[in-house]
Amino acid sequence: MDELNKRVCEIMDHFCGSKSIFANQLGVSLPIITHITNGRNKPGIDILQKILLTYPSVNATWLMVGKGEMITTEKAKLNIDNELNNIAELVLKLSTFKTNTSQVISYHKLFMDELRHINELDNILLNTQIDLDKTQQNINEEIANLKSKVK
Repeated sequence: MDELNKRVCEIMDHFCGSKSIFANQLGVSLPIITHITNGRNKPGIDILQKILLTYPSVNATWLMVGKGEMITTEKAKLNIDNELNNIAELVLKLSTFKTNTSQVISYHKLFMDELRHINELDNILLNTQIDLDKTQQNINEEIANLKSKVK
C-alpha cells in the first residue's frame, strides 16, 4: 500500500476508526474509502481537500509528503485556546451561580428571621387572648357578685 494511503488510514483511525463514519464525515461513498484503504486507488486531490477541510487540525504537509506530525501544533494550540475560553466561560457562570446562591441564602435567612418574628407575635397574641379571656371571666364573676349583693 502506498504511503499516502497509509496516512489516510491513520487519519481515519485517529478521528473515527470506521470506514463508513469516515466516508460519511467526508461526504463520499464507502467504496471510495474502501478502495483507498485497501490500496486499490490513491486518494485524489478532492479527497485530500475534504480531509483537510473536515479535520482542520491535520497537518497538510504530513498528509501530502509525510513530513512533520499528523496533528499541527498551531491547530492543537487553537484547540487549547478554545478549551481555555470554554473554561473561562464556565468559571464566570460558576461565579454568577455562586453570587446568586449567596443571595438566595441571604433571602432565606431573612425569611426565616421574619418567620420567627411572626411566630413570636403569634405567641404574644395567643397569650393576650388568654389574658383577655381571664379578664373577661373575672369581670363576669365581679358582675355576678355585685348582682348577688344588690338583691
